[in-house]
Amino acid sequence: MDLKKIVKKNFKYFAYFFGYLRYKILVLILLSVLVGVLDGFGLALFIPLFEVAVDPELNSTSESLGEFAFLLDFLANRGIGITIGNILIFMTFLFLVKGFFKFLDSYYKISLQIAFVKKLRFQMLDGLSHVSYQHFVGLDAGRIQNTLSGEVYKVTGAFISYFNTLQHAVLLFVYTGLAFISDWKFALLVSFGGFLSNLVFKILFKKTETASINISEKGHLFQSFLIQAVQHYKYLKATSYFGRYKNKLVNQIHDIENLQKRIGFYNSLLNGLREPIILVIVVIVIIIQINFLGGTLSSILLSLMFFYRALNYVISIQSSWQMFISQFGGIVATTEMIQMFDGGKEDVKVYDDFTRIGEISLQRVGFKFKDGVEILKDISVTIQPKEAIAFVGPSGSGKTTLVNLIVGLLEPTAGLLTVNQTDRSKININDLRKRVGYITQEPVIFNDTIFNNVTFWAEKNQPNLEKFEMAIRLANLNEFINNLELREDTPLGDNGVRASGGQKQRISIARELFKEVEIIVFDEATSALDSDSEKVIQENINSLQGRYTLLLIAHRLSTIKNVNRIYLIKDGEISSSGDFDSLIQNDDYFSRMVKLQEF
Repeated sequence: MDLKKIVKKNFKYFAYFFGYLRYKILVLILLSVLVGVLDGFGLALFIPLFEVAVDPELNSTSESLGEFAFLLDFLANRGIGITIGNILIFMTFLFLVKGFFKFLDSYYKISLQIAFVKKLRFQMLDGLSHVSYQHFVGLDAGRIQNTLSGEVYKVTGAFISYFNTLQHAVLLFVYTGLAFISDWKFALLVSFGGFLSNLVFKILFKKTETASINISEKGHLFQSFLIQAVQHYKYLKATSYFGRYKNKLVNQIHDIENLQKRIGFYNSLLNGLREPIILVIVVIVIIIQINFLGGTLSSILLSLMFFYRALNYVISIQSSWQMFISQFGGIVATTEMIQMFDGGKEDVKVYDDFTRIGEISLQRVGFKFKDGVEILKDISVTIQPKEAIAFVGPSGSGKTTLVNLIVGLLEPTAGLLTVNQTDRSKININDLRKRVGYITQEPVIFNDTIFNNVTFWAEKNQPNLEKFEMAIRLANLNEFINNLELREDTPLGDNGVRASGGQKQRISIARELFKEVEIIVFDEATSALDSDSEKVIQENINSLQGRYTLLLIAHRLSTIKNVNRIYLIKDGEISSSGDFDSLIQNDDYFSRMVKLQEF
């Protein structure tokens, strides 16, 4: 087995954090060693302090200190007498220096924690931003939200607990080493007893780790159900289904709390067993040392002081490690989320920028998802700049998928898609998307002011205010905003609760106009509106024709009477195309659709 495998198997948690912090971890370990060594030296001086207190005339205590006699030699070589006052001053100096390094140690750990959490969050946000749309639609929204908002805090707690464990382990080795120097027989016996007791604790650690991972999985599921409860609240309330749906949430809460209770039981059991086990070990070792190994009282006393410190850190290690294991599920969840994001990363090629979008051409384009289901086949469409193009057809026919292909949210699995006579795979897809505006059936409204919603948090300076005024004028928002007390600084509330459906759609349109796009997609933009609001949005669309390339997906055929060309999509194929009047005359299916809508 090579070194890499050994490290991965036995130090997998250290390797995880080392991947983010690299050699900064070693500085933290070094600071812990310095704290432990200085504290140990200070403790060693208690032996000569006691001896001098008992017999002030005593001139030498080197023998009682054994290997630590160099501390007294240090004073003697500088002409400092071995008195209570001098020993106390030297001890105070050592503990002050220790305190300084303890401060550095504590502050440095906080700095590492902040750096780690920032790096982890940035990595997840970066991963989310680079996931392809096709991969994203297959992910669990509850899992994403729970990981980004909840599990990441568990990782923060796991970080603190792990490095507390690491530092306590370093200090344990330091004090154990000092105890071995003082009396190796005594130290060996206590260490062996500690090893045996740890076998008991290891079983409980494993059970806690399993429960922690299960809590994270249950948390993902709970978040998924909760999101759906909020999204479908109106329906659940109106149909009195909420009570039954609530039971699903209640069951998830019961499962999570039962797992938390199990972890609490393991923690309580560990807390109750630690000190009695350690005390029994120390008592047995002292009896063996004095009665069978002939240890001296002074060497045992010094070694015991070191072990008192060491055993405290044994308890601290077990406590912090138990805490780490209980939060281990957060590390599993975030690691899996990052891997899922990486697995669906969009391949964005960087090519020379293009100045505008010219002709867009689809030549026998097809699309199917990874599961093999074919959505589109043999699609051939050409779109010229500033044309208004509509796609109509029954639900599930592939209209939205086709538009998503055109604007770069999806990539064709067959055929060729070109922009400006260049294969779309050979252009920078982000440059294309910057020139695209997207108006959906459910308007995208953020919980902020009208100005920030339209400008997407642009700086409120004179050029941006002029662009804002132009956008709201084109979107017919002037009257609405001018009648508001705070005008453009009016907050819209969660999901635009303070605005009507038509007003929210016009705000969405204004946002895309402020962005200075070249293509605007209207995806069922009027299907959820009343007749008056639909008429206003239709007037908006008509006013934008000839200024922008418009792509309309419509069920309400009244909204597409004036477009340049209509494509009728059925079963993933284009069944016919033409302007509104020619389709009524030549296509029975389209004509029947128009008659059914009575306009």
